[in-house]
Amino acid sequence: MSIYNKAFFGCAVMMSSFLMISCSQSPETQSANSDNEQTDTTVTTNKPGPTVALSSENLSVYKGDTFTVDVLMSNFSTTEGGGISITFDANILQAVSVNVDESVWRFKNKNGVINNAEGSISDILFSSYKGVSGDARIATIEFKSIEKGSSGITLRTSPANVFASNGLEVPVTFNRTTVSSN
Repeated sequence: MSIYNKAFFGCAVMMSSFLMISCSQSPETQSANSDNEQTDTTVTTNKPGPTVALSSENLSVYKGDTFTVDVLMSNFSTTEGGGISITFDANILQAVSVNVDESVWRFKNKNGVINNAEGSISDILFSSYKGVSGDARIATIEFKSIEKGSSGITLRTSPANVFASNGLEVPVTFNRTTVSSN
């Protein structure tokens, strides 16, 4: 390679480095460096965080009906498991059964403890050797409507087993469901 080719090649490499540096500046730096810029090039996305909810926000049933709802997780980057406790109006509803989805949660699971006198299901626990990501079913719960009226079904983290990923607690938003019994 001649001295001219080496010099040309060196200049080309140096110019491409400058180009890469100027193109890789953050939008804030680019805006600060360019007073004539009229548009903001910053793009923000608000991806919702991990959520646990029942399969329906509002249910309408008749007194004496049995019905099932799925407990669903969504928008999880990864979790190895967790635990849920549930409360409901014991004058309107009774919990009949809980079944953790063992096709998803393949390690140690517990279907929880039903207490219809208090209107609660405590410590529905589930775990997996491999992390579970995205959206998945946690469990299916069967309820029976025993009286006319309205009952909320509220979910919360079980203190026996918080949602976790790589040994760290994952903050979760829980959605509430309302059941109207006619």
